[in-house]
Amino acid sequence: MPTCKHCKNQWTWKQSMKASWKMSSSMRCPYCLSDQYATAKSRRRTMILNWVVLLPLPLSTLMDLSLTSSLLMMVGLFASALLLIPKLLELSNEHEVFW
Repeated sequence: MPTCKHCKNQWTWKQSMKASWKMSSSMRCPYCLSDQYATAKSRRRTMILNWVVLLPLPLSTLMDLSLTSSLLMMVGLFASALLLIPKLLELSNEHEVFW
């Protein structure tokens, strides 16, 4: 789970998920209310994880899978991604460039 770089408190899974779904780049620490930012490394990991969820789409065409099986794989991958995103989130006091 991510740890605030300002107050060193570890966020819960629920707090991490809530913060990671925001559209803004900053996330407010629920303990000290300082602005925290996802590191570039954790944003890249999350982006790759999001693309993995879509992987069954081209695979279903190449392997001639049914629509039902590819949708079930996507739902399973999406659920896995939801569980992994808070574990992959790392915080920083400063906004980092993506690349």
